[in-house]
Amino acid sequence: MTGRKAIGSPPCPAARYHAAMAGGILLFGGTFDPIHHGHLIVARAVAERLGAARVVLIPASRPPHKPDALASPENRLAMVRLAISGEDLFEASDVEIRRQGPSYTRDTVGQFRAEHGGDAGLLWLIGADMLPDLPSWHCVEEVLDLAQVVIALRPPWDERIERVFAGLTGRLGDGRVARLRQKVVRTPLIDISSTDIRRRAAAGRSVRFLVPGPVADYIARHRLYENPLDA
Repeated sequence: MTGRKAIGSPPCPAARYHAAMAGGILLFGGTFDPIHHGHLIVARAVAERLGAARVVLIPASRPPHKPDALASPENRLAMVRLAISGEDLFEASDVEIRRQGPSYTRDTVGQFRAEHGGDAGLLWLIGADMLPDLPSWHCVEEVLDLAQVVIALRPPWDERIERVFAGLTGRLGDGRVARLRQKVVRTPLIDISSTDIRRRAAAGRSVRFLVPGPVADYIARHRLYENPLDA
């Protein structure tokens, strides 16, 4: 869920955000098709490093930057809730599933800002691999002003990130790139992908230990990702 521009995208209203980040809320959006241990380990590592009070996982309904998810929004939300059951740090949000239209990051961050007020510390987590595409996001300047974007850094992007920042300066401006540099967090390298999990499920292979046990049970019970053409 990165909120790329689309034909007919609404104009961006002006917004500014200047707030302290201590004890903030870490927002983590994604397709989560399905959610897996890599998502959870990275989110916890970033939250602990930054002292975030909460991690909110936000499944996208209609991600504008990639093909439609294979599992329905309702199934993906259910799997997120199962994955974090009993974890006080985490919660799931259906804000994008309830909203009509593409799942733009700007709209989601704007809603959280409206709900929590101008002084709340909002952090939006992205992977370093998403950084080069940041200028193509819908209303990206407003996203960067409404929340502090946090970059989860892992190899090989640790060797490329300075070049990426240099390329972003002319497109986003010195001030916004300087803010991006402030929140780069090295995270564990967890080689798990939702694509591989879907392929394993389609091939009839176990996905246990790649996803939380209740998520594996849900995938099997609802026969998700069984069609090899979909995986």
